[in-house]
Amino acid sequence: MDTAFPVCGIVAEYNPFHSGHMFHIRRTRESLGGDAVIVCVMSGNFVQRGDFAVLDKYARAETAVRGGADLVLELPLAAALSSAEGFARGAVALLHGIGCRYLSFGAETADISLVQQAAEALNALPPAAGNRSGLSYAAYRQQELAALNPAAAALLTSPNNTLGIEYCRALRDFPMQPLAVARRGAGHDEVAPADGFASASLLRGYLREGGEERCAPYLPESSIEVWRREKARGAAPVTLPEGAMLTLLRAALFRGALATGSADGFDERCAAAVYSAVSFSDAVEKAQTRRFPAARVRRTLLRAALGISPDASPLPSYARVLAFSARGRTLLRRQDGLPLIVKPVTEKQLPDALQPSLRLDAFADDLFGLARPAPLPGGEHYRKTPFYLT
Repeated sequence: MDTAFPVCGIVAEYNPFHSGHMFHIRRTRESLGGDAVIVCVMSGNFVQRGDFAVLDKYARAETAVRGGADLVLELPLAAALSSAEGFARGAVALLHGIGCRYLSFGAETADISLVQQAAEALNALPPAAGNRSGLSYAAYRQQELAALNPAAAALLTSPNNTLGIEYCRALRDFPMQPLAVARRGAGHDEVAPADGFASASLLRGYLREGGEERCAPYLPESSIEVWRREKARGAAPVTLPEGAMLTLLRAALFRGALATGSADGFDERCAAAVYSAVSFSDAVEKAQTRRFPAARVRRTLLRAALGISPDASPLPSYARVLAFSARGRTLLRRQDGLPLIVKPVTEKQLPDALQPSLRLDAFADDLFGLARPAPLPGGEHYRKTPFYLT
């Protein structure tokens, strides 16, 4: 698909969409020119840390378009609940499939040459099957990389740098040019604002505690407006339903479906934790170790509860549209690659090969709907439509 304007992708969760995200979009457009089309691939209702998003995916996509994005697509569910490597591979493949020629990401270190060096060095490392160090997979790879390139290995101490490196690793299979935008203000998971910016984790805490007024200095006005609207209709804040999730996990354990195929004792540890736990969080606490970090445990348990196969590919087989602007609609009209889903009600007309994945999407969305303050009946997935900013 040829376009007369630059098309740039951004991978995000926007959980919630805050001022730092808007800064990233603006800087990306400044670097490419005012006619650039910004396409965001966003995690849906479940996010990479293994949790329910604080707000429905369509509402979060709306805040992104109101904040400067032109098109928001949903990251495949299997990719959204994958490690950094699978998350990046699925996102980059989807952006390439929609016609992006650039990929912009935020990083603590905006030295793109160093990020690419780290990516190339990691790609050159042999498989980590021999990890008997007691370290997590990520820490073990960082240790290996440090022996080859200490400066590149140092980048892996930051989650945003780590994702940037994974994006560049994924780009070896796709003709896209990376752009690194230096992050400003509070870092990942920081517990206090800095330089007028706050971390998404801090803002989620405020929102879930009913303190949206504390978020006001760090969220665009449009994000505050969308949040208040959704809260008023019982759609926010969404929190993980501890008891219901443990029930689903016990059922998965009974069916023998609580498995990842890992040969390092991880599956057995998760199974024992689920059997003895009294809540989802308790299972995470019981299963996690230095080698098996909480994020890996949470993703594994959430995948099992949702019924995502351990070998499910993170790569996209269709593109689900969540929100778009007039400029984004122009790009959609030129799309001739992946099947597009604009209105979910049309999903049943798609090829049979796509139906299992589409049904899983619907199940996941229905489960998310039950976690709202005002729970929804089943089938809401098919009644949703993308937000369009005229």
